[in-house]
Amino acid sequence: MKIVLSTFVMLAAFALPIAAQNGEGNAQKKAVAEASAEKAQAKVVLSQAGRAALAAAKEVAARTRGLRGPERAQALEAAATAYDKVIAGFTAEAPVAAIAAITAADLWRQQGSLPIAEKDYLLAAQLDGPRYGQRALLGVADMQRRQKRTDEALATYQKVAAIDPSSARAHEARLWQARLLQGSERIDDAILAFQAALESADAGAQTTETCNFLALALLDKGDLDAAGRAIEHAEQSVTSLEEEDPIVQERLKKGLESMSAKKALQRLRDKQNGVGKDAAGLEEGRAGK
Repeated sequence: MKIVLSTFVMLAAFALPIAAQNGEGNAQKKAVAEASAEKAQAKVVLSQAGRAALAAAKEVAARTRGLRGPERAQALEAAATAYDKVIAGFTAEAPVAAIAAITAADLWRQQGSLPIAEKDYLLAAQLDGPRYGQRALLGVADMQRRQKRTDEALATYQKVAAIDPSSARAHEARLWQARLLQGSERIDDAILAFQAALESADAGAQTTETCNFLALALLDKGDLDAAGRAIEHAEQSVTSLEEEDPIVQERLKKGLESMSAKKALQRLRDKQNGVGKDAAGLEEGRAGK
């Protein structure tokens, strides 16, 4: 039997102060982010031949700029193929092959060849896990999702979130896990997954986005009150950042205003209260019916 989150637990979760939710967690995130940045800045030494091969492939990729339709698709295929040739030619030099693999994967994804993109993303993760592991596995999961291989995508998103739990990519992976669960009509599991994503979300944009998805899932379940609390939680999160840059604050407020869950909740409440029926009756009265 599935464990369904009770209304009491939902209320308690949304009643948590924003500072308590994000204070210590954000300090840990900062430490992890700094460590990741230092790792990413470590210089990768490439051979002269490797640099030349990557530069030649980059020139082919540059030809895709400004193209549209079939011409762009053909140019993307040529560029991705050029990088795949670099992979094949530098199997003994992992750093070069890894750069070529992640670039080829992005190009194949744009071109629409999802299985090939998935293969190259996976190769990039295998060749240089510290540098490309999380990014490449997120690409693998996205390709699996777009090919409707839901169970595989769920498992891969889980791996992505585990690599660097505090990163933006981990947060994106958690959201996609929850969205896939909701799309598979596993609504209770989806709600729990959205809440797990909310617990690790930064105050502001991440919290607003997550609360929006959570509220929509709660509306799907029929729990309008809990959905309202999720929206309120997003509003409190933005309010807690009043000292932020005013431009950022304005962007966050616009994000709140554009939450699709707000309109969906209002429509359901109007329907519940019979507003639509009353409006129809008024119009009929005006028409003399």
